[in-house]
Amino acid sequence: MCGTDLNAVERPYDGCGKCLLGVRRSSRVQLATSSPERQRENVLTAAASVGAHFIGWADDWEVSGATDPRTRPNLGPWLRDERVPYDGLVAAAVDRLGRNVVVCLNTGYKMRDEKKMLVTYGHEGARDLDDSADENRFTMEAWGAQ
Repeated sequence: MCGTDLNAVERPYDGCGKCLLGVRRSSRVQLATSSPERQRENVLTAAASVGAHFIGWADDWEVSGATDPRTRPNLGPWLRDERVPYDGLVAAAVDRLGRNVVVCLNTGYKMRDEKKMLVTYGHEGARDLDDSADENRFTMEAWGAQ
């Protein structure tokens, strides 16, 4: 999806079941492996793989991965249900959700319990944390972030 026009995939919430919030976070914006541009491309690719579109972006730059996602300046209000409805999250990687297992699992379980999608680049389809194999893979990726 290199060069994808953001306007082509971003539109208001329409209740289609695939209205996702793009999540990007970096504690050091200049790192090539987690740069905003690279994360953008990965998020767009992951969303396209499930036929989703964006209703917005929760970009938290210069925010430590140790920060609880519920208290992050831009993602936090969405997780606390202080924003418009959304059908789930899409992130460039599990470690963009947080930098430890507990934080990642709490965010993942919130999506599962609320019947919302959780999509990450490099994983085929949406995450299914009710499936033990998928839950274990998610946990291992979160552990790797820690």
